[in-house]
Amino acid sequence: MKPRTSSPHSRIFYCLCFFLFIALRLLAFQDMLTKYLPKSGEAENWKREGEPQYFEGEALYEYIDGGAEIYHEYGFKHVTVQDYVNPTGKSVSVEIFEMTNSESAYGIYTFKTHKAGRKLSIGGDAQLADYYLNFWKGNILVTLTGFDETSETRDGLLLLAKGIDAKLDLSGNRPQIVSHLPAENFVSQSMKYFKGILGLRNSHPFFALNIWAFEEGVKADYIEGYSVFFLRFKGSDQSFSQYEQLKKSYAEHPEYKVHKTSNTEIFTALDNRERRFFVSVHGTSIFLVLGDINHIQALQIFQKIQEEIGD
Repeated sequence: MKPRTSSPHSRIFYCLCFFLFIALRLLAFQDMLTKYLPKSGEAENWKREGEPQYFEGEALYEYIDGGAEIYHEYGFKHVTVQDYVNPTGKSVSVEIFEMTNSESAYGIYTFKTHKAGRKLSIGGDAQLADYYLNFWKGNILVTLTGFDETSETRDGLLLLAKGIDAKLDLSGNRPQIVSHLPAENFVSQSMKYFKGILGLRNSHPFFALNIWAFEEGVKADYIEGYSVFFLRFKGSDQSFSQYEQLKKSYAEHPEYKVHKTSNTEIFTALDNRERRFFVSVHGTSIFLVLGDINHIQALQIFQKIQEEIGD
């Protein structure tokens, strides 16, 4: 008996069904995000220009050339992009990113902002810097970009951001690890939340050396002139292994000098620019303090964090 084979017509039918399924799926996801976009006239005299664009998964690389990888590290799902113009010709571009969860949205928000920006009461956190406005709410990150720093453009950024915020019926909390860092003398808006090595390396150049396998991390600056890093691992075996690897890497690197200590779970290093940092491992976590600080102060910070997390 000859094996049954599908006819050309049936293969065409299955292909059409597949592409129809993909198209309907893309339209469904696009509708989920475009519903947050203000319609023409909802933000005073700003109106939509052209049709919204939509990018999902790996297609983000087509939209953000050379910068998509960090979004995927935090947990990117899809984005819709819409341009707006006003009667005088000013323009604003709106990007609405749906991330995996609220922690992902908060993390990519901290990656895109800096402590010199102007803090705003929009969404979960919001910041205006130059002609960029970023805010997060639930699992959504919103980035609005103007093309000049005029008051008219900035007013447009604020109007559109508030319009989007009003449509986002979402809620979400900052990652719990953020609350474990010392709050005293914290530099406002200096918090950075990491989900992988790209975000971590972006925070400071001494992470050019590898440190892998952490599940999440956070960094903050303090007015005394130092920064605190906190990396959490899945288990204590990973944290201690990475701690030993980190100590070995810095000891072998020509730009660093590692100072021995009687405590095997703490080491101190000095780079070729005389910047000092202290590293400690405890339970499932690694802590680092970098900057203008002495050994006793570093130990006090480590102890505060350990008491807070209770590992």
